[in-house]
Amino acid sequence: MTTTDIRTKTAEARSLQAVSVQQVADSIRDEALTDAQDRYAVFQRGSDLGSLLRHPDFFERLKYGLTVGVAKALAANDPTVLAVYTYDPSSNPDSESGDTAPLEATVHMLALVSTPSAALSAFIASLDRALTASLKSLPAPLFAQRESVLDVNLITEKDARLGIGYAALLSSLFAPPIRVWAREP
Repeated sequence: MTTTDIRTKTAEARSLQAVSVQQVADSIRDEALTDAQDRYAVFQRGSDLGSLLRHPDFFERLKYGLTVGVAKALAANDPTVLAVYTYDPSSNPDSESGDTAPLEATVHMLALVSTPSAALSAFIASLDRALTASLKSLPAPLFAQRESVLDVNLITEKDARLGIGYAALLSSLFAPPIRVWAREP
């Protein structure tokens, strides 16, 4: 096999992987949309997608569906992923104003891993690019402007035990992250 053949095969493999990641991202988007629509109020179900995406409840349901889909994709791609959590960095349990925060398109996640790896980080970056591109097709200005939608922080069991960095959120009393997926023991 010549060097040219190897380069061609490598390029083909990358192309297949990119298509695969894009298909995963499109599937995550579609399942999240379907789930959000199914769970939304009966009287709003007939609304067009653009209108639905402007409703905070619908938008948050969509984001949660995206979170679940991304969590499953991470776990399927890497056996070191032990659990995945979502959190809202802007949540303030002491807020008494009653004002609702503006819609935020970023999906914030913590991935508890046995050992972080460059391969997992690369997969997350690739999935983020693909999901961002997929979401730009929706009639929502919040997604159209985005260069990235995923904020996935890798944390280890040791980090969690010691409460280091983002892992300290796991022991938060006021706004703890929500576990969306965990590997069966």
